Amino acid sequence: MTLHLAAELYSPSDMSTLQQQPLLLLGLGGVGRALVRQIVATRTRHAERNRLRFVIVGLADSASSLFEPAGFADDHLITLIERKAQGERLGDGPLHSLPDDLPAETIVVDTSASEATLPLLLAAKARGMGVVLANKLPLAGPLAWWDALADERSRWETTCGAALPVISTLNTLLDNGDDVLRIEGALSGTLGFLCAQLEAGRPFGEAVREAKALGYTEPDPRQDLGGLDAARKALILARMLGYRLTMADVSVESLYPAEMDALSVEEFLRAVDALDAPMRRRLDELTAGGRCLRYAAEIADGRLRVGLVGVDPESKLGRIRSSDSIVVFHTRYFSDNPLAVSGRGAGQEVTASGVLGDLVNLARAMRTGAAPRRALATQN
Repeated sequence: MTLHLAAELYSPSDMSTLQQQPLLLLGLGGVGRALVRQIVATRTRHAERNRLRFVIVGLADSASSLFEPAGFADDHLITLIERKAQGERLGDGPLHSLPDDLPAETIVVDTSASEATLPLLLAAKARGMGVVLANKLPLAGPLAWWDALADERSRWETTCGAALPVISTLNTLLDNGDDVLRIEGALSGTLGFLCAQLEAGRPFGEAVREAKALGYTEPDPRQDLGGLDAARKALILARMLGYRLTMADVSVESLYPAEMDALSVEEFLRAVDALDAPMRRRLDELTAGGRCLRYAAEIADGRLRVGLVGVDPESKLGRIRSSDSIVVFHTRYFSDNPLAVSGRGAGQEVTASGVLGDLVNLARAMRTGAAPRRALATQN
């Protein structure tokens, strides 16, 4: 069965009984295109399991946008994302404001990696629409953005580990009346890979170049090495605990000095060998006594730190595979044996699947009129 035929298993009479859920997609990079393919491929499952049909009424990226109030046909959607994968434009210019005729029950989905979507997200919230975020930047920005977006009509599971159920687990702990005393996590598969390479004796510069060659880093590896991506994920978790923190409050250990920001990517990749010796000293310091090297976040007592640590090899943080992500919740009820969520924490397809799960969850809540928990808590 091809993707574009999946929806045809339901007849028009069957379709009329389904909840028709309009979607506006912001961002058509790898995750956005994977999401479109998955929506088309899972038509039958969501019809049978959830009595739900997602209707994509708009597509937009930084350069162009396209709308179809009745919803795009699946064949057309597949053609559009194939064109996007080839670098073509959607059609019209970039989206500066939400269309007036966008249905009130629309869910706006942000799979971009840009703060430029913020006005559209805020406009959607002001109109009572739902919002699903894979984009971390709006939730890790100023607290005013968080306050406007992090409510019962938003979902953001994939901001902290692709499809790993980190956000939903934390919400469950808070709903259970548990006290979350500390959260620790390895939130970057890229930095996990680098730590494993350093433990194996590889020079830092060599390991960085290999990680880039394998596609584990961003095109500019400094975006990973600076630790800001891991810090943003941890900040979202800290804010869910009620900690009124901003990025300025977060202690972030960068794996390269700030003066190297002035270099081009090629210059940086040549100059990074100068960090071999200091990184080796840092490794020896942190792994003394048989500890494992990890780049990890720790949230406790209203504070947040992200950086290199040495951990017990028998701990949950010490036992994960180098490229996996893990979040460990130390709580009143999970004290002797903390609760951990771990597994593959990155990748376009798995991230898109997490976004799709958020869409189903929010569409259900909007259908029933229920007011799910507000994903905020105040720590005692």
